Amino acid sequence: GHYGLTWEPLNLIAEDGVAIAGWFLPTPNPQGVLMLLHGFGTSKADLLDVAAAFGAPIAYHLILIDFRGHGASAGKSFSFGRWEVLDVQAVLSFLEKDPNLRGLPVGAYGVSMGGAIALLAAARFPKIKAVVSDSAYADLPKAIARIQWLSYHIPRFPLGQMVVWGTECRLGARLRALSLVSVVERIAPRGVFVIHGMRDRTIPPEEGEALYRAAKDPKKM
Repeated sequence: GHYGLTWEPLNLIAEDGVAIAGWFLPTPNPQGVLMLLHGFGTSKADLLDVAAAFGAPIAYHLILIDFRGHGASAGKSFSFGRWEVLDVQAVLSFLEKDPNLRGLPVGAYGVSMGGAIALLAAARFPKIKAVVSDSAYADLPKAIARIQWLSYHIPRFPLGQMVVWGTECRLGARLRALSLVSVVERIAPRGVFVIHGMRDRTIPPEEGEALYRAAKDPKKM
């Protein structure tokens, strides 16, 4: 494998029937299982450098998945976390069914959109015991409008706002409901570790600071 890593293929089915492709990177004496969750427009292969950075032998089994609409997974659309939490839930179900994995604590490490999904999933599934959020956005409508501006120079008003409304219609949900500042406080007393680059131009560091402020202890930035 790349970076000298070896993995086994994982084929999961999310609760709504979408096929999710993943890799399982086993370790000899695991203390837990860590899910690595990629960002928007990338895939599980994008996080192999993170997997390799843990060094060997690592204390955790690693699981990398492609979110729906990304990589080798099925599904045409992405939903900034509204449906992707089901992709994470599919991993949790897989762990629950395997007697060798069932008892192990589970953590999630997500980058950008993956960080946001890790936080949304942890707020919903108590089975996730700790979260590392790397470069995630705190305010989704603002992040969408900003990415539109950076990618296509679409001004936030009125066109960026129309993209936000269009996304809301497609998801059948207000994006405020996916706002992480209101969700992250539900994760305590499980730990949250926020990482953000001070020179991040896509998602400014204030977003990471807002997430950190909204989280309850134990937390670290």
